[in-house]
Amino acid sequence: MKTNATEMGTGNCAVRFTKTENVSFENIGGLLCSAFEGGSNYWYEIHDYVEPKEITFQAMKGEVFPHIDYPLNVGGAVIVGDMEAPEEAPKRLDMAAIKRGLKVMAEKYPRHWQDFVSENDDAITGDVFLQCCLFGEIVYA
Repeated sequence: MKTNATEMGTGNCAVRFTKTENVSFENIGGLLCSAFEGGSNYWYEIHDYVEPKEITFQAMKGEVFPHIDYPLNVGGAVIVGDMEAPEEAPKRLDMAAIKRGLKVMAEKYPRHWQDFVSENDDAITGDVFLQCCLFGEIVYA
């Protein structure tokens, strides 16, 4: 754990710290499944897939689910459009977007992050995660 100096102000004492957590691809895949197969159906549409050269992770052995497996493999992605804002360019969901989304969810939406890490996540958690990955914030509540 990395800590910064204690911040002292008028009656305010706090310690700011950064915590590093390992999150399994299986758990991330569960969030993507929750988003794509339920939680985000009201705003997203898949425009295209970018197939990775090699699939080293599969949500279910023996089957490939492009919306889950492709972005969790090097070079793979899902190209996602926003039905609520069709004039906006589609966004790329790949490993970089997933890492950003995890960070955003942990920092900006700790309640949803806690639901995720305590394995109490649901379609709402998946929707929040997908929005964090693609928009950097919750756009649709």
